[in-house]
Amino acid sequence: MSCFEVAKEITDWTQLEDIEAIEGNTHYLDKDGIKLFLPKTFTKYSSVEYLALIDSLVVDNKQLEIERARFRNIRKMQGNHYIFFDKTMSATYTINSVPYTPISRQDAKYILGIVRQSQEEVASNTDLNFTKITAKHNDNGKTQIFKAIFKLENQKLQQQAFQHAYFISSNKKTVLINLMAPFEINFDPFLEKMIL
Repeated sequence: MSCFEVAKEITDWTQLEDIEAIEGNTHYLDKDGIKLFLPKTFTKYSSVEYLALIDSLVVDNKQLEIERARFRNIRKMQGNHYIFFDKTMSATYTINSVPYTPISRQDAKYILGIVRQSQEEVASNTDLNFTKITAKHNDNGKTQIFKAIFKLENQKLQQQAFQHAYFISSNKKTVLINLMAPFEINFDPFLEKMIL
């Protein structure tokens, strides 16, 4: 296979639009009774394994500290946290179960404000700039979803990443999902197959 064909095969899960065409694995989060559906290339990690992975992949000490700080904040949250990593894409997927909280449109604005405040704090201590790509709230009567996507840029190093944040409440459960990837991804088809 040519390098192009290999790269195309690897990135296929990032290009999906049709929920029926998705290939992946179901992961059962037994502490919370949640079923996730993720691309086959994601592997589950413990906190210790993930920190060791970060140490092995990140060569820039400042970058390492940013990810360690983000990860510390995740671990401080109430509830359980789970980590999945895709080595082919250098994408990290974290999910935190938190106490059930329905998400209104007003709550979504408040959440966005908290996220922006946190990003401003990180930006003031680093060379990172954050740009909001989208922020949406949806409530179908059973499930409330707040989705926000941000572009992170380090212009000095000419690097970028995308943070995809989801707050989902359904069936008396609330989860916070964070997907960090080198490019923007339509992850909604995978979320549609998740069972809270």
